Amino acid sequence: MPPQTIPQPILEITNSSSSPLHSFVARANIRPNSFQTNTVIAACVMFLAILIAWNLPILRDAIAGLKLFTVGVHELCHLAMGLICGGQVVSICIDPNDGGATHVMGLMRTTPRIPRNPYAMPTFAQTFWSPSAVATLASGYIGSSIVGFLFIFSGFNIVASKACALVLHFGLLVPVLRADHWIAYASIIGCEALLIGLWFGDHGNALRFFVLFVGVMNLFYVVWDYIDERLFDKRNTSDCAQFSELLGWPTSSWFVFWFMYDSLVFTAAIFAGICVFRRTDEQMYREA
Repeated sequence: MPPQTIPQPILEITNSSSSPLHSFVARANIRPNSFQTNTVIAACVMFLAILIAWNLPILRDAIAGLKLFTVGVHELCHLAMGLICGGQVVSICIDPNDGGATHVMGLMRTTPRIPRNPYAMPTFAQTFWSPSAVATLASGYIGSSIVGFLFIFSGFNIVASKACALVLHFGLLVPVLRADHWIAYASIIGCEALLIGLWFGDHGNALRFFVLFVGVMNLFYVVWDYIDERLFDKRNTSDCAQFSELLGWPTSSWFVFWFMYDSLVFTAAIFAGICVFRRTDEQMYREA
């Protein structure tokens, strides 16, 4: 009778390429190609470029048209939420250097809140704040982040960028109705001319970066809003200062909170663009 053989354990040798993270990336198809990698790098560089251009005297006038569009979108979100919450709009200000301000009446409580801490000394706004007032105040940064997300997401595709360019075209024409300085007119005309030129040049590929630039400018509006207040002591205070007055916490803490929120939205827009628009340059040229 032949001796029975004892089965030996089988050793599996796996390399690092079969790690769970690698498998997730392969299944989700989120590994960017060279075209998408350049788009991500361009978006990061644009953040630094806007940070410089927004605050330097000559450059901040050159992008005044885009600043009016960005501030206008932000204030429009305040306006819409204020009306939804049942408030009455008193005034709205959109200025490329002083920022924006939307005054809505009828959102605060009519009776004061009793502080939980009997030794606390809340301000008048903290005593009469309401969820409607907080929602109207938060809608500015949230609305800017949504518009920024859509523009950055569309920046990964030529056809989607052209759709955003149409929105930007009409959005730039609105401030012309109330602009009162030749710098604003000149900047808006220059942006419109650049928009038209990029639309027809290079199959619209360069238009993607213009849309990406506007998307980053809208998404990180909290940065320009906060720095404007700190460096130039602008007439209209930032929403971070408004949050500090309404709910407490220092202004810098609210800036950190909203900056972290915008960073997460920026990351989500990048991943969404990479996952949805899986195309090479040649494929996008044919679609455009």
